[in-house]
Amino acid sequence: MTAAPLVTIVTPSYNQGRFIAENIESVLTHDYPHVGYIIMDGGSKDETADVAARYAGRLTFISEKDRGQPNAINKGFQRARGEIVAWINSDDTLRPGAIRRAVAALAAHPEAAASHGEG
Repeated sequence: MTAAPLVTIVTPSYNQGRFIAENIESVLTHDYPHVGYIIMDGGSKDETADVAARYAGRLTFISEKDRGQPNAINKGFQRARGEIVAWINSDDTLRPGAIRRAVAALAAHPEAAASHGEG
């Protein structure tokens, strides 16, 4: 693992406009410097696309039909460029420092396949 690996975070979403801004802010305001962020939207009919458009250039927003949340996550992972990949649901938020701590945990335990937070 490189010293500061790229972390790609994927968010599956469908008609989650009322939650997505808080979700996006929780990812984009982290203190970890190398984060790519992909929102895989299942073709929402609400304000999700409009909210995501406010963050153009800071995330990738893809809106296309999918076969549900696992399919959306997998499609996002296929597009991910990070050495570390993760997902966060559209109605959840990351706690401050979560990305940095996860990267540190994985670096300290290279035998680990995953890291997770507490709810």
